[in-house]
Amino acid sequence: MDDILNDFVRAWQTFDADLIIKHLDEKFVYDSQWVFASLDCQGYKEYIQGKFQTLKRNRITIEAEIVEDSYMGGKMMKLIQDGEAPVYYRIKLNNDNSKVIKGDLCAF
Repeated sequence: MDDILNDFVRAWQTFDADLIIKHLDEKFVYDSQWVFASLDCQGYKEYIQGKFQTLKRNRITIEAEIVEDSYMGGKMMKLIQDGEAPVYYRIKLNNDNSKVIKGDLCAF
């Protein structure tokens, strides 16, 4: 899990969506408090590529780090965009811990 989380952090720091996409299971589902409907794997790939292009084009600064998840246990990613309030990205792996099957972005 740490290697995958490290890749997610690097992806957000460098806006390189491939660092995330290579870890996604074909059954991956993404949910966010700020996105109206769940995204399947293909929808998320398109979303994250577009989001990173927009962030890069607009010279947005993202601070990303791995932190302890006091709510669910384990670890998660903390993201701060241009000094705003942090948001948290949790991932869930498949049974053999080789691919990400779930991603959740929320304010806590």
